[in-house]
Amino acid sequence: MQLVRKNVISRWWCAAIVLVCVSVVIRAENHCSEHRYEHSLNTHHLQFTKEIPDREYGVLKQFKSLHCCGKGYRSIEWFKNNKPHPWSKDVSSFIVYPEAANQTIYSRGLEENDIGNYSCILRNETHAIKHEIELRLPDNKLDDPMPTFRPRDLMVGVGESVRFYCEAFVGNLYLPDAENQIVWNQMFDDLPHNVSDSLQVNVTREDNQIIGSYLSIPNIQAHHYGRYRCQIVSGNSAQKLNLSVLLSPVEVTAITDRQLSVLVYIMATLLLVLVLLFAWICRTVQQRTSSKKDNRCSAQFIATTEHESV
Repeated sequence: MQLVRKNVISRWWCAAIVLVCVSVVIRAENHCSEHRYEHSLNTHHLQFTKEIPDREYGVLKQFKSLHCCGKGYRSIEWFKNNKPHPWSKDVSSFIVYPEAANQTIYSRGLEENDIGNYSCILRNETHAIKHEIELRLPDNKLDDPMPTFRPRDLMVGVGESVRFYCEAFVGNLYLPDAENQIVWNQMFDDLPHNVSDSLQVNVTREDNQIIGSYLSIPNIQAHHYGRYRCQIVSGNSAQKLNLSVLLSPVEVTAITDRQLSVLVYIMATLLLVLVLLFAWICRTVQQRTSSKKDNRCSAQFIATTEHESV
């Protein structure tokens, strides 16, 4: 009887593990179809369609996936330490996920030899784009959040839209009541303030071991310019990770004194040419008018002389 119970329990555990693995793989499959750049939705040229981390962290023996989200490509090639996929087990256990159009590679259980530098190359008939990802193991001595994607400074004009993204590896939570936090703020005099007229969307992946957040501002106004902070707090550590980014207006290029002198010289030259051209036209018209008057006078004189002779 006890043996039967053990078999039943083991089957349930196996089924639960399979279900978790399948659900994680499905979430990995959907990664590239979610939260895409707005401008990529209605365009078809070769491009990346969302933010892709430059660095990733994974836990040994746990599921791990890497993504290269794009569109407009005819082929995607994956490399590990410059060795093309497919890889032997001694190079990497990662395999391509065809259901994600080869944009995703994954390992069901991360191994030591999986660590390294990965890259993806997207190609069409004429162009190619490349992205590199460094895969690391987290430092077991630290529970601090480790950045995987840092937001990038942007310059946009008034009335345009903008999107920032930040992301960090926070690992597995140890306590049931522990909670990870991520929030965007606009900074004034080093003090955080809520971002007006904006939308913040928090996301997770790798079974909540990685958390990220999108900050979207659909209509930039003058008060939106300045510095922003993405603050990430792991439920395992009181240490905060602050990622800063700067939003600036489009620069108006100032004209130099030399450029101004050249412009004035060109304008003066053009003005002189126009004056000379106008004078030449006036003189030509005047000469033609005088010639016509002389011809009329000569004809009238001849006619008068002939009349008197008769």
